[in-house]
Amino acid sequence: MAKAQKLEVKILQEGKVVLPKGDQYVLSPNTFSFEFKSAGVEGFLVGVTTDEYIYKSALGEADLEVMWFEETGMAESFFNADKEVFVNDEAPSYWYFTSTKDHRFDVGAKGNEKLWQATRTVNSFYFMDTEETVSVGSMKKPVYLFFYTPTYDESYNLLDKTCVFKAQLLWR
Repeated sequence: MAKAQKLEVKILQEGKVVLPKGDQYVLSPNTFSFEFKSAGVEGFLVGVTTDEYIYKSALGEADLEVMWFEETGMAESFFNADKEVFVNDEAPSYWYFTSTKDHRFDVGAKGNEKLWQATRTVNSFYFMDTEETVSVGSMKKPVYLFFYTPTYDESYNLLDKTCVFKAQLLWR
């Protein structure tokens, strides 16, 4: 019997949940956070881009090759020390929680690898291609997010993926 897997993701800003229209979240140019509640999902891959066509292709709505699906995840800092999100058109990040001492979320995450709650605060975006950090307040272009759980074969070829969260971040 397959175990139930559920990942609930909310975006919060200024202490309030930001409600989407479809998958569009309109944010003010200030720090925001993701709030996660997980049952049975230890980790997931995070594709982040400013290229709408890569995002639409990840969703199956356009035909560009999506490099995220060809690569395994990149590790970001423990406990989200830099309060940033990597933007990379070629490889996804890997966000996970295995214990309160081993995860990619803000300090204070609770639970165990089977059932956990965590927050990930975002003050800036780190663009891997240019090695440039851009504060949320300076962002002008939309940011597209595609969180997914992969299924690999024994040779680590991607067989399937399940989208667990998708979002277009638009700035006021």
